[in-house]
Amino acid sequence: MNSSQHICGSLTLLQIPFIFTQDDLLTTEKFISEAKDRGHRIDLDTLQALHIHNLLVPLFRVSDTAVEGRRIKVDIPMTGHNSLGWVVEAAWAGRLRDPAEEGYSVAWPYRRTEDTDHDWWNGFIYSSWQLLDLGTALTIYEWIQHGIHDLAKSVTRKRRRLLALAALSPRYLSGVLGQLRTVPGGDEDAMWRFRSEASALDLLQVVGYDPARLKGHAEGLLGDAHGDPLTKLLPLLRYMSYKGWSQLRGEPLDAMWKRVAAEMLLRAHEDLALAGHVKPLPDLTGETWWTVLHDRLSARHEEVETLERALGDFGLSPYPRVILLVEGETELLHTKRLLAEVGFTKPQQVRVQRAKGSKTSPHLIARYGVTPRVGRRLGDRWLLEATPTALVVATDAENRWATPEQRERERRALLEAIREEVRSQGADIGHDYLDFLVAVHVWGADSYELANFTDDELVPAISRLASGRHDVESSAWQQELRSQLATARAAHDDVKVVLGRMKLGNPKVRLAEELWPLLRAKFEREWAAGEPVTPVVKLVADVRRIYHRISGIRAMVVPDGFDA
Repeated sequence: MNSSQHICGSLTLLQIPFIFTQDDLLTTEKFISEAKDRGHRIDLDTLQALHIHNLLVPLFRVSDTAVEGRRIKVDIPMTGHNSLGWVVEAAWAGRLRDPAEEGYSVAWPYRRTEDTDHDWWNGFIYSSWQLLDLGTALTIYEWIQHGIHDLAKSVTRKRRRLLALAALSPRYLSGVLGQLRTVPGGDEDAMWRFRSEASALDLLQVVGYDPARLKGHAEGLLGDAHGDPLTKLLPLLRYMSYKGWSQLRGEPLDAMWKRVAAEMLLRAHEDLALAGHVKPLPDLTGETWWTVLHDRLSARHEEVETLERALGDFGLSPYPRVILLVEGETELLHTKRLLAEVGFTKPQQVRVQRAKGSKTSPHLIARYGVTPRVGRRLGDRWLLEATPTALVVATDAENRWATPEQRERERRALLEAIREEVRSQGADIGHDYLDFLVAVHVWGADSYELANFTDDELVPAISRLASGRHDVESSAWQQELRSQLATARAAHDDVKVVLGRMKLGNPKVRLAEELWPLLRAKFEREWAAGEPVTPVVKLVADVRRIYHRISGIRAMVVPDGFDA
């Protein structure tokens, strides 16, 4: 950085390599446009009034008069016909001024007058960081109009903060935003070297800023941002890209830029603390009282939510609370519709998957879909990094699920698989938590349709499937159907066996549609009475119970005797 010239105020910023390449310099017209995006409607007259009262003073003024002794040798790439280009050109020519040093003069109007040529412009240049101060400046201006004038200290503090933000931007802003802006024709490698080598202390010394002010100024910005209507969404906003949150408008956009500014100041503070120049920031881990530092974009305390945890808290997690594994298409159709009746309409609440038969093993789902994702350990608990998920298996009582003993053996095997995966994460899981992660339901001795519907309900529905056949309405056909249903119940056969023997093929999905109005009516009666009797209604009640139990879990207790 060039320190051979005797310059002061905002002009000292021009000694910093790559200055204003990451943040913006704005003409008055551009400043007014950007202010509108932040929720402030102002015009040139307003900006001029704020300047006159020393409430919001432009960063630079480009003068028409060149003064040899004011020439500034700057090593900043020319960026073309824009604000930075005009500032660099004016600095070299001795035409750049610091409005905070020279005050305001009526000789420098904000609006073009009739006696000026078409190419005239007012020459005032603002920093994009001054948009953070606009709301306060407008409020103070309103107070001044009511006779309150003793506000100079507040304005002076904000000018110091402005210079610090501009000085730190080439080093820190790209890291906070997650994107590095390169200058056309510039040396990108040199920019990366500057970012890695630049000292926060040197950058702040250029503008005469006391590093001890960093924490206080950052806390002030975070405190101002806390009134934002979207503050409660901060756990999600932390993970949004700049491209995403920059689409916000009004107060939320203004608040996000305040958090960005605070984050730059805090990162500089942390670097200075490592070098012993300032005291370290407080460790917020385990803090029971909220502080403004809890709102920083890259929160450092241990309890800060992971993205998956934050998504889960807002009902947006890609991980369901419950995975319900069912066998066939009929079960899939009916359980999804019944779950919707109790409000489970989103896949992140209960995800219903078809297993395509009772022989399918759910071990992979248990291992990789249900195993808790263990995060940091705090005292006697492990924080969970993602929304926990439980597995419910609903199946016919056959194959590996045929007897109560077999079902419990299979369930225990699934639980042991989950425990193995937890232990592979360097943690362990207690029996009380583990036990409810897997549940197994069978419909009873019969298959799904026969277990959930009586013959008096099945006969009319199956008969409608056979409509068009001349013998469907005959008592003989009806009696044969009932006989086949009785045989199937005795043998614990699937209803498709009955459909085949009645020469109807296998229209199980159509049968499911025919049975749905009956099932919904049964559900409504039993749910209202609070006494589920129908097996699939009992299943939905249990899924709902598990869902609500698991939804409040954010951590696992460390089991007694755990040894890492």
